[in-house]
Amino acid sequence: MPERILAAALAILRKDGWSALTQPRVARAAGLRQSHLTYYFPTRSDLVTAVSHEVARRQLAGFDGVVGDTTRDPSQFGKSFAQLCSPEQTRLLLTLVLAADGEHAIRKIFRALTKDVRERITDTLKLMGVAADDETVALIHALGIGLAVLDLARDEPAARRELKTVTEMTVSRVVGRGKKK
Repeated sequence: MPERILAAALAILRKDGWSALTQPRVARAAGLRQSHLTYYFPTRSDLVTAVSHEVARRQLAGFDGVVGDTTRDPSQFGKSFAQLCSPEQTRLLLTLVLAADGEHAIRKIFRALTKDVRERITDTLKLMGVAADDETVALIHALGIGLAVLDLARDEPAARRELKTVTEMTVSRVVGRGKKK
């Protein structure tokens, strides 16, 4: 039952954003009475925290896919990283950013997600034989977020191609300059 509730909540976030995430609306979307929803998530804060954990879990699962792709073929890092920045995932991530701004518990989840993402970027660069200093990792992380937001804002095929091309180009340059001697 909690999975069904979280799926409904994520669908609402993707479609209508943070302000639409209410217990009555989530209950309707999940096909439940609100009393069933509140059995699992007694307050909106409980629901929001659970949804935030799910957004973070999905983001990290996507990065784990990037690491797996890169392990098999290091040249795939840029392409895999760009695919991680889907409009749906970006929308959820932006929702988490907004939630973190107002709720301390979610800020902690967001900080942990940031730390975990950067660790995965570091691990991937190391798999590629690249010295992964903090600045390089921050650059790739910021680039991914920035391009994903621009892709979402533009919502056109050219933006998606640009995201892939710029990510691949940047990673290629970082890899070229950062190879361990």
